Amino acid sequence: MQQENVILEFYRWSFAAVPGIIFHYAKEIDLDIEDIGLLASLFYTLETTRPLIQSGITVGQVLQVCPFLTKQKLASRLNRLKRLEVVVLKDEGRSFNDKRICIEPLMDKLALLVTRDHPYFARADKHSEAGDNSQGLLNEYRERIVQLELQLEEEKRERVVNDLAYHANGNYKKVADFISKKTGNLLSVKMASELKKWLEEMGYTPEFLLCMLELCFERNIFNPRHITEIAQDIKNYSINTVEGLEIYFKKYVDAEKNLTLRTKRFDPDIIQFGTFTGIDMNADARRKMYHKWRYDWGFTHAMIMKAGELMCQRTKNGGLEYIDSVLHDWMSREIRSLDDVERELREMKNRSRRDGSSGLSKKTANKPASAEYETYIPPLGLEEIKTKV
Repeated sequence: MQQENVILEFYRWSFAAVPGIIFHYAKEIDLDIEDIGLLASLFYTLETTRPLIQSGITVGQVLQVCPFLTKQKLASRLNRLKRLEVVVLKDEGRSFNDKRICIEPLMDKLALLVTRDHPYFARADKHSEAGDNSQGLLNEYRERIVQLELQLEEEKRERVVNDLAYHANGNYKKVADFISKKTGNLLSVKMASELKKWLEEMGYTPEFLLCMLELCFERNIFNPRHITEIAQDIKNYSINTVEGLEIYFKKYVDAEKNLTLRTKRFDPDIIQFGTFTGIDMNADARRKMYHKWRYDWGFTHAMIMKAGELMCQRTKNGGLEYIDSVLHDWMSREIRSLDDVERELREMKNRSRRDGSSGLSKKTANKPASAEYETYIPPLGLEEIKTKV
């Protein structure tokens, strides 16, 4: 019952309604979504303010009915609507709250637009007047379009002049000439854009930038996007000396390049691992994952092979993800040798037997110990057995 009373209270407050025609002609009147939101507040204030003795509503009434509005926000939006000739503000007191807002200009604009698009709404004796008004409105729009085109042309001209002046700047020209000399080509549009970003947004000096570019070009790094990634990385690390640059390139750029070369080089360990597990290791992503285990995590090839053996024993359609999780678990528990692995497996079997004998797991108790792991036969060994049979 109380829920019904609450809903009735919703209706007592009425609803904020905005004429749909405002949405239809908003683009022609230059109204944005915030303008429409404010107009909704004005219409809601008109609906809830009784009695409506005179035209318009005061700012104070709007703020009282719509407490989410602030004076600053309301003043800013009202001034914009006033410039658009959508509302009229009348001073009827010294304070801002006493200003009276009239939305008759909005109604007049909408009436002209409706008359333009639906001339049969006008009376027969006012056809000529309505036609004159529509023609005048069209002429006004045409004149406005011409002014906007001239404004855009002027802004474009200023932008071109500014770009030319910027390119004539000594710092820009010094670095641009260096890049052209090193690459043997004229500065591309993409490189010019990135160069402007390095000087302006990142704030690099020409001298520091020349050192960074020299180190990039020595390593055959000419892609502007790749150079920007390096420049952003250097900025994040707060590197501002030549020594710091050299350390960064040796530690990160050269290391990444060496890893890429290493993954493309013939590696018998990877071949053996792929043959043993039956996984195709030709893809770069898979070879990089192997190198992560081998060099980043520090596992020996024998440990990686052991993880691959467990994957084949425990799963039907296992893959590198399973091996990765096994090695990550070993790394977190500092299991670094085959003896540690065998010890861990024996302890796990003993725990399973104890749980089964104490009745904690009937399924494990009824299961023979030898069934804990299936006998693993590498893919090549399996083919030999099939051939003999």
